[in-house]
Order: sequence, then C-alpha cells, then structure tokens
Amino acid sequence: MKKNILFVIMVLLSINIIAQEKSNKTNIVIIDDNNETVVLGVSKAKVEVNNENDTITKITLGHKRFDIIEGDDKTKVNMVHLPREKFKGHYAGVQLGFCSYFGPDFSNTMPEGGAFMEPNKGKSMAFSINFLQYNIGLQKHKKNIGLVTGMGWTVYNYRTDNQYKIMRNESGITVGEPIAEKVTKNKIVSNYINIPLLLEAQIPSSTNRSTAFISAGVYGGFKIGSHTKTVTEGNNKSKSKENINLNPIQYGAMVQLGYKFIKLYATYNFSSLYEKNKGPELYPYSIGLTLVNF
Repeated sequence: MKKNILFVIMVLLSINIIAQEKSNKTNIVIIDDNNETVVLGVSKAKVEVNNENDTITKITLGHKRFDIIEGDDKTKVNMVHLPREKFKGHYAGVQLGFCSYFGPDFSNTMPEGGAFMEPNKGKSMAFSINFLQYNIGLQKHKKNIGLVTGMGWTVYNYRTDNQYKIMRNESGITVGEPIAEKVTKNKIVSNYINIPLLLEAQIPSSTNRSTAFISAGVYGGFKIGSHTKTVTEGNNKSKSKENINLNPIQYGAMVQLGYKFIKLYATYNFSSLYEKNKGPELYPYSIGLTLVNF
C-alpha cells in the first residue's frame, strides 16, 4: 500500500512539475534520499514519505499539511495548519461604522455658534475600502508582532437634520443659515484618502490563523472631495459642492481589535473638522466593524 501511495504522489508531482516547466517556473529540490525516507519539494509543495513512522506520508501545500497516518486496522488523514512565513496584519478590507464629532475637550455640547452642527449620531455613517496593505515583521523567530501600513478610501456622511443650510458667509466663515421649510435630511459628505501606521500584536503567535489581535497607531489623510445636501418637506433637494472650509488634511489615532470573526475599529481626529477659525471647533471620530479583510 505504501508503494501505491508513493506512486500516486509521484505522478501528481510529475504533473505539477510538467505544468511548471511550461511556465518556466520549475524549482525542484531533493532534500533527502535514503533507503527509508524521501523528501521531494516543488514550488509551494512538498511530499515526505517515511517507511518507519506511523505517519507514512506528509503532503504540504502552502500553509496546510496533510498527514496520512497508518494504524493497525485503518488509515486516516489529519490536516495541520503551519506557521506563517511572514507577518501579516489586519488593515486591508471593508469597514462600516458610525461617525460623529466632539466639541473641544471631548464635549458633547456644540461650541458657541455651532448649533447648526448638532449631529444626528444614529444616521451618521462612515464607509471605508482599505485597498493597500504593507506588513513589516518585527520578530526573527515569531510572526505575531509587526507594523502595518497601507492606504484606504473613506466616505464620511455627517447627518445634522437641523433647520439650517450649511454655507460660508461674506467673511468666509462656515455658518448655518436658517431654512423656513421643514428639513427632513441635512448632511455633509466628505471623502478622504487615509494612510495609517499601526503596531499590531496577534494571539496565538506564529500561526496561520490568529485567534485575536490588537493594533494601534496613527493615520493621516487628505480630502479628495466633499458636498452638502439638504432635503426639505415635499422632497425638495438642494446639493452643493461649495467650499465650506472642511479641513483638507486630517490626522489622528486608530485602534483595531479582533477576536475570531469579530473585528472592531475606532478612530479619533486630532485635527478639526473645519479649518482653524473658519468654522466650529469640532473633532471627528468613528467606530464600527471590519466586515471583511483582504
């Protein structure tokens, strides 16, 4: 039976080798060859056959290894997850959360002259697609601590629903102009490209599937677009791309927590929502879920 298993494995490897030869990417290495043990490796795959052990065959494909174990009355197959070769963090993916802003000193009260920015927190949402990620491992023998950076696109949708139209006055200051009609929807939408730098730790260490992780660090971003939209009773809509002094640059702190499939994130801006002295002093934040990691 052992010879039959070995023959099948060699045939499969030969097919793999021929396919790789056609693409000029063949990399065959005979690691060991004696009377009892043969270890044969090809690109991203390895087969080890040992006639003296109960585990007569080990087939490694990427981060998984299949152990074929021969017992007294039956043969079984166990799958083993192997350690990662490199550290990989959690940033690239899709995130969805709530966003809002604090007044100075984390106050929930709007600053003087900022009543028109009173938020509707239950309807203010942030949506992110983090499309680039780079990982830098910080350990030599383990792969669970490292730095993560990349790039992401975030849309912030701040709902106010107040009886004001957000605009710039003659002095160039962002203010709220009262509206006579009943407002059913009032919002500010801004788009930013963000670049983070996070330190991440994963538990357990050196595994392909870490159960939990925590990362924290800073981020910076630049605005690529914004607009305001007001909807009054009767579904009368008014949309404007007028410059309302939203800060073209943002920067702040970011934290991520994950346990199995549950992944949370939170951000807080050290920079204000509006440019200095051109609008109410407000500091954005967001909190939500990572729906999927790339």
